[in-house]
Amino acid sequence: MASLFFFTISLLLMTIIQKFIFQILDKDVCLKPNYKKILIPVCGGIAFVPTIFFSSMILTLIGFYDSKMPIYLLSIILMSYVGLIDDLLGDRSVTGLKGHIKSLLHLKLTTGGLKAITGLIVSLYISINLSNRIIDILVNTIVISLFTNFLNLLDLRPGRACKVFLFFSILFLIAGSGGPQLLMIVLGSVMAFLPLDLKGKIMLGDTGSNILGLTLGISSVLLFNFNVRLIIMIFLILVHFVTEKYSLTKIIEGNRFLNFLDMIGRGRD
Repeated sequence: MASLFFFTISLLLMTIIQKFIFQILDKDVCLKPNYKKILIPVCGGIAFVPTIFFSSMILTLIGFYDSKMPIYLLSIILMSYVGLIDDLLGDRSVTGLKGHIKSLLHLKLTTGGLKAITGLIVSLYISINLSNRIIDILVNTIVISLFTNFLNLLDLRPGRACKVFLFFSILFLIAGSGGPQLLMIVLGSVMAFLPLDLKGKIMLGDTGSNILGLTLGISSVLLFNFNVRLIIMIFLILVHFVTEKYSLTKIIEGNRFLNFLDMIGRGRD
């Protein structure tokens, strides 16, 4: 019952907050062409930051305190910050994790490289605070950082990253054990954001996908034992290995079932 309350609070707050945030984002500096070459706000995911912050504040005030929340809030603010930089100033001539690493080796910092470095540091920070063993710190850091980048990779079509977030969230809620407060807060926010994302009115952007990916990563740490986290880590490594060689969008479009799921809610694209 409490979980439903967390979900409802964030859904209502996002519904209100996004209307004001999107008015602010309707400026030339925030408009970028989507995959159809239509100019729309590129960093709509910034609305998740105040929504999650105010949701957690309200829940704390009425007695639902979560000791993990301060760590999480600091982490999403940092990741949203570097995501915003990449959304607005990103150089798309360098792509893929491998491309950004190569640039770093040549002492050239791209916005994608900044995002990758920050993601790794933030993941390590979270892991140190939540883990008791060195092996846990290592695995948790990899899971959180790769989950963050995975959602980043998905945000190339309307609603895709949000749908995958919903899928994993439901899976985690069914299979995981422990308090799902954090996940339910973000889940409510995503449900309020998704309709506009699906209609192509606004992009989630790295600003938002970083938050969703980090949320799945930290939820993996909080809800699953070491063996399950190890399986998740292997899965994420394989996904990144494949996406470095093949286009994720082409893989989805080439699979009838995945393409069907990808098109749900987008109407006649």
